[in-house]
Formats: sequence, structure tokens, C-alpha cells
Amino acid sequence: MYEQLRKYILPELIPSGTRVMVAVSGGPDSMALSHLLWRYTQEESSRGVSIVLTHVHHGVRRESDAEAVMVQDMAKKWNVPCLVHRFNAKRYAESMGQSFQEAAREWRYARWKEDMLKEGCSLLATAHHLGDQAETILYRLLRGSGTAGLAGMYPSKGSIIRPLLSFTKADILNYCAREAVPYALDDSNQEPVYVRNRIRLELLPELERSYNSRIQETLGRTGELLRWDEEYITRQVKAAWDQYHYQDSQGTICLKLDVFKEPAAILSRLLRKAAMQVTQEPRGLGFTYVAMIMAAQGKPGWSQDLPGMRVKLTDEGLQFCRSHIDAGQKALNYKIPLVIGQSVEIPGSGMVISLLKEWNLSSVNSHTKRENKIAVFSSDLLTQVSKQSLVCRTRQEGDKMWFKGVGHKSLKKVFQEAKIADDARNRIPLIADEAEVLWIPGVRQSGLYRADNEDEKIVCILTSRIGRSI
Repeated sequence: MYEQLRKYILPELIPSGTRVMVAVSGGPDSMALSHLLWRYTQEESSRGVSIVLTHVHHGVRRESDAEAVMVQDMAKKWNVPCLVHRFNAKRYAESMGQSFQEAAREWRYARWKEDMLKEGCSLLATAHHLGDQAETILYRLLRGSGTAGLAGMYPSKGSIIRPLLSFTKADILNYCAREAVPYALDDSNQEPVYVRNRIRLELLPELERSYNSRIQETLGRTGELLRWDEEYITRQVKAAWDQYHYQDSQGTICLKLDVFKEPAAILSRLLRKAAMQVTQEPRGLGFTYVAMIMAAQGKPGWSQDLPGMRVKLTDEGLQFCRSHIDAGQKALNYKIPLVIGQSVEIPGSGMVISLLKEWNLSSVNSHTKRENKIAVFSSDLLTQVSKQSLVCRTRQEGDKMWFKGVGHKSLKKVFQEAKIADDARNRIPLIADEAEVLWIPGVRQSGLYRADNEDEKIVCILTSRIGRSI
């Protein structure tokens, strides 16, 4: 296993001189990966590769404390840096309105991204193996994924590498036994309470017993073949996008009518890409909606309202327009510079936004505080924002918010989590520094420029024009 990694896999995945962040849970997979990469740095020292370990304590299982210590001890023995993060995963999932698995995964990757920047790492190594690949492909097959999803996980994509993707769980356990690598077992992985757990514990073993004893290798090979196809199709789609895409005088995303002559494999991807440009939804347009547009066959006069947009065919082309906004909403399109010590009226809304020194806080009534119509910032941190870029405005494309322990989220996702209706989103004033939204009055404040107890504070408050809180 190690020799195959040393000779063929790791030189392809890790350029010389690279610093690699290794995600270590304490289980056999990640402990084996850590040992393999550490061994590689020692035996192939001329390549100048180094590693940093990162571990997340989810605050759920009693064994977690011992697992964190085990990872730290191993790092100390190898004389490599080790970062340990602790958080209450269950409480975080509840606060974000997400499943435990989804929330914990989001939190982990946000931490790892921060760790990479802090430690100067350009790659993140995770311990996904062949069994994980088979599980992922089956899971996506059951959800109706296309070739992009059925291609599974990539050995290398962006800054993430998965060196163990071609090895089985048995290979990993054998390596741990042979090299005396310590590890911990998470009993929750043996509970068929999540769909992915049931695939791993029930479906895959049944397929191995009754249909194909080498089902994992078969699914892994299928994923690799589909990755080859997907990489080729992606290049074709890029060329087709350059050929058919344009923006009209209003900035509307359009495709030329000739796009309907393209094969379904190309056309469907172009439709998803165009829709994504409008809605900023990374998962793209669903199959039902894509098929609906394709069925129009490029005939001018057809139109359809879809989630977050309206699609229509004209003599000029296929247009992807943002959802209709009524005249009242159009009037609320503004961008007002904010100055400390001043209050400004938001046009057409009957609302006033003020940026005040801390000593003005006594004038704020309790209702305003309860309704989340006040945001408190650090004066020192806020002064880092130029006077021209701190504004009160309506939303715009590319808006995002940063939260401690999570990282950036699109403004659309923040609105979705807060269950804010689509038509209301266009009327809500935002306090922003360019594309960085700092505060949505009545909804949420970002983690940027927040004040500690000892900081001098700046208060931003939203009130009605007559001085009563909204």
C-alpha cells in the first residue's frame, strides 16, 4: 500500500515543496493516512513536503476527549503541528436548522480552510477510501444524480486530495496493524440511522453477498470512467458557452436560439449554467425544469416562471430573468454612504438608519433591541472600512456574510435559513462593506467587526422616521 502511494499516487497529488493539512478524526482511515503522509515526508525528504494535522472535537461522544489526546500525542511524537478545534455540533446544527451531519461537515470544512491559510498549506488531505467512494456513488444513484454526481469523489479537486480513494477498508486496517498505528472506533458509524450509514451497513453488504463480491471495485471503476467522460463534457460545455452565451442591453443572461441544436448532454448543462448565473444557486436547476425548457424546442413566445427567475424565448434568444419585482420594490433601490454620528432616511421606506457612538445607546428603547433592529460593532475594526464603502443598500449579486465557526455564506442562503420570503428580500435594507454584508436588520448580524466587551463600540440602529423602532 505504502509503496504504491510513494511511487505513483503521492508524487501526482502533491507537488514538491507543498505543505499539506491532514484532516484527522482519530479513526483508522485518517490515522493511517496521517502515518502514510508523515512516513512519505521522512523517506522522501528531498521533495520538501511537510504536513500539519487538524482535529475536530464535536462535543458529542464521551470518547472524544481521549481521541483528541491520541491525535495530539501522535503529532508530538512525529514533531508536526497539530490543531484541535472544539465545538458543540448538536447545538450548532439546531441553531442553523440543519441536520447534524450537514452542519458538522460544513463547520469542519470552514475550520480546515482557516487552518490552511493560517499554516500556509495549499492542500487538504482527507481519508476517503474505496468503500466511501462506492457508498457515495450508490447514494447519488438513489437520488437520481447525473454523470457529474455518479462520477463520485475526485482523487484531486481544487485544494482537496484523497490519496486513499483506490484502497479498501481492509487495506487500511491491515496497514494500521502492520505499522502499529493507533486508532479509535466511533460506534455511531455502526448505527443505521442515516441513509449513508444504511447504504454502508446494509445495501453494500447485500450487493456483495448476492450480486457482486467485488461491488466496491466495480463502483469505483464506474466512477473513474464517468470522471473521464465528465471532464471531456465540461470542456465541450465551456466552448459551447463561449459560443452561445451573451448579455442583452439590460444585462440579462441569454443564450442564442441555435443552442437548441446542441445534443441534450450539452444543452442541459448550458441551461443549468445560465440559471446558476441568475439565481446563484450552486446546485443548479433541477431535472424537471431543465426538461421543461428543452421541451420548448426554441420556439419564440414560450415563457415559464421557475424558482428565482423567469425564462422566456424571444426572437433574439433564450432569456433568464430575475424574478419579477413589483413597482413598489423597484423604488427601494438605493446605496447610501453611512457616516458615524449621522442618521439618513431610506428612500420610500419610512425608515431611518443611524450610525452612532456608544454613548448614544441609552436612547435606544428595549423594543428595538428585542426585534434585532440594532447592531453593535467594534469602533477600531469598523474604522478599517473606508468611509466610502460602508453603506446601507438593497441586495446585489455576489452578496455574502461571514460567520465565526462557519465561514462565508451567500446572502440567499442566510435568507433561506431565516425563512424570509422571496418578495420581502428585495425590500430589506442591508449594511454592507462592498459585497460583504455586515448586518440584515431584524434577521442577523455577521461575525465581522463585532465588538468585544472592552472595545469601544459603534451602534447601527434602524428606526421609523418619527423615531419609533420598526
